[in-house]
Amino acid sequence: MKMIINTQIRENYGAHDWDGEGECPQYWKFKGGNTYVVRDLKESHVVKINMVGIPMLTSLIEELNEHFEEYILDYEIVEDSAKECEEWEAPIEFVWGGDRWLCLREKSAGEFDCWPDNITLRSESWVPLEGGERAHYECKYYDGKGRMIDINKEVA
Repeated sequence: MKMIINTQIRENYGAHDWDGEGECPQYWKFKGGNTYVVRDLKESHVVKINMVGIPMLTSLIEELNEHFEEYILDYEIVEDSAKECEEWEAPIEFVWGGDRWLCLREKSAGEFDCWPDNITLRSESWVPLEGGERAHYECKYYDGKGRMIDINKEVA
């Protein structure tokens, strides 16, 4: 079994020109969302989720400030074979690291990406913190032979 969590992201366009004085102007626009997946759930995990929900994961996903908001729309427990997201998306996988959650996302190049031809895979990882913050963020790019590409050299 696995759990799929879908979120909504909104950006406050009113905050772009705000000087920080007084109340922030409110002009929120919807900007898509993310799909999070927790795989390899045991029956005891499913029972606990059904009893108390997902407060820990909610605190690690949801974020709200004057500029940005991400909140959970829904979550569901499904079979391992269930579709996670659309083909142009890359789900964010929550993995329990023994003492904390880790987030992993791998995205293969496809027709919906605007990457240089030599990049075939982007791999991201981070430690999620409360309020949607991230620690130890890493992003790596790979070519078709599995070699890591230094994009700073590619751009220079």
